[in-house]
Amino acid sequence: MDELRYVAYCGLYCKLCSNVARIPKYARALRETLRKGSWEHFGEHEVRGFNQFWTVLEKLCRLDETILGCKEGCGPPGCKIKECAEKQGVLTCAFCSDFPCELVEELNRKYPIVIENLRRQKEIGVERWVEEQESLYRSGFCYDDVASE
Repeated sequence: MDELRYVAYCGLYCKLCSNVARIPKYARALRETLRKGSWEHFGEHEVRGFNQFWTVLEKLCRLDETILGCKEGCGPPGCKIKECAEKQGVLTCAFCSDFPCELVEELNRKYPIVIENLRRQKEIGVERWVEEQESLYRSGFCYDDVASE
């Protein structure tokens, strides 16, 4: 199952991150709007630094094609959860004997779906959980919808 690469150690599903679920869609819409107005031809004249912005916008349009998932190097550098899970040799924190630990509880305060996700993985298995996450992805759900400040 190719989607397993999107299963983060912490109980999040990488395709539900705004980098995959939202930003590329909105970046493509902005790029199309700018192209219709011919900004790609005269944007630098109107706004200094536009060419650099255009290069970044092109990359944002393709984020959903280039995201590797946390196990392949995406995510915050030095993630303590990733370091711990790799050290413990677990697929996700759901299968760690210390679950739920302070690291997971802290992340759950930001994304109050993490612990629920990990419990669900343990209950039904990771592959069935991925099927549920894919359904959420197709529905347009994104973790930004539940993130707290």
